Amino acid sequence: MNNAVEGIALQSTLRLAPIFSDHMVLCRDRNVRIFGKAHSGDTVTVSIHDHIVSAAAVKGNFEIILPPVPSGGPYTMTVTDCKSILTFSDILIGDVYFAGGQSNMEMQLVQTANGDAYAAQADYPSIRYCNYPVQSFLDEETLTKERNTFWRAVAPGACGDISALAFHFAVNLQSELKVPIGIIDCYLGGTSITSWLDETALSAVTGGKSYLDDYRERNKNKTDAQYDAEFAAQQTAHAAWSAKADAMKAKNPSVTWNDFIAALGPCPWPPPEGRKAAYRPCGLIETMVKRIAPYTITGFLYYQGESDYMRPQLYRAMLMALIASWRDLFVDPDLPFLNVQLPMFEQRDDLSRTSWALIRQAQEQVYHDMRNTGLAVMIDGGEENDIHPQDKVTVAKRLCLQALYVVYHRDVVCESPRALNVRAESGSLIVQVSSALQNEKSPRLFELAGEDEVYYPSHAEIAGTVIRVSSADVPQPRFVRYAWVNYGKVNVFGINGLPLAPFCLR
Repeated sequence: MNNAVEGIALQSTLRLAPIFSDHMVLCRDRNVRIFGKAHSGDTVTVSIHDHIVSAAAVKGNFEIILPPVPSGGPYTMTVTDCKSILTFSDILIGDVYFAGGQSNMEMQLVQTANGDAYAAQADYPSIRYCNYPVQSFLDEETLTKERNTFWRAVAPGACGDISALAFHFAVNLQSELKVPIGIIDCYLGGTSITSWLDETALSAVTGGKSYLDDYRERNKNKTDAQYDAEFAAQQTAHAAWSAKADAMKAKNPSVTWNDFIAALGPCPWPPPEGRKAAYRPCGLIETMVKRIAPYTITGFLYYQGESDYMRPQLYRAMLMALIASWRDLFVDPDLPFLNVQLPMFEQRDDLSRTSWALIRQAQEQVYHDMRNTGLAVMIDGGEENDIHPQDKVTVAKRLCLQALYVVYHRDVVCESPRALNVRAESGSLIVQVSSALQNEKSPRLFELAGEDEVYYPSHAEIAGTVIRVSSADVPQPRFVRYAWVNYGKVNVFGINGLPLAPFCLR
């Protein structure tokens, strides 16, 4: 139940944004924004804990700032415009994280390694989550679905649809902090970063406007009527295909995606490109993120980049634009942004075999360029033929370490060893790294190049914080790189147990 309406005496339009519901988590120890709709000029009053705060609605909208409340609960919150009262119950005060990105953030708990067991045993009444509905466009049907959005507690057998990464992150974090944790799930598999940037932010990025221009050029000759017909046909076909797939799954829970394809033919997805398509540039930022903002949050969790491998050279600027614009939407220029660096994956249509390495480089650069950011290095993770690694426990642990360091300023070991500089010495390149490495006899994935920038596999010797790299094929090396591939097996780790971060240096 989203909320209870009591004592209606006069006509009222009072309602809160759909992100507010029973069982929600509000942020501790900071001003909290409560916002929604009401008649212009009406005074809206919010009461929770020891606070009663009022504000007038302007142009049909109101926003009330509640003073800080320490962690705790459960509390009841009432909202009234003197015509009706909205009551929200079982509210906890703690830390709230917005989990965004594409499919590796979207993967449900039950879809990952041992996920069924985790879901069956999960009993964390003070971890709450809200799966915000995926809505690529807004109509009465999607708005009704949005109005029925609600928060839930993580309970045994009733939380299998939570983001697996966000679940494990919340469990790890709560074990350290002992406060309620809230997760807002807002993501969609297969999305480019451009889906999560509005037109102003995307157009301001050098090269970013090309995404919009290309999209408009491809669709310039299609009328709204033509698109609506294509969209309706696709939706009908996809619903029928999905129903058959569900029936197959019910008969045989171990059925694979290839089994579906063999029996049913290709899945009729995604929808045709156009104004209702989830994957259009600047779409989901409007229909999802902006409808949640400016809910008061503690920080962002983000796992995305796989869908932008074809234009990796633009990713750094777009990720910086996304962080800045999301912070602006949530009205806090210092909101922590905790990112997952892409793991390994064999992108077979990438002839260079390095596009994912370039995305990882962009993520690393943004981590250094922007304040209050964290980066979970996952170069030792990933699966060659599956873009969706099953292990989300390791990712969550590393993301939690980043949170403890960046958000809570704990003295924890959270950083992968990183290359600091390089120098030439006797036909070799000497790389200095930030922390001591384990002594690996046969380090993999090191390469050298001369001025021609043609790279050759190379021999590496590790001694503490120094790596000596040499190759008979490159007598006068100028460039050195490590793990600069879409997919490969790494075996170089710091004595802290974290993998050496990929690098490319001259």
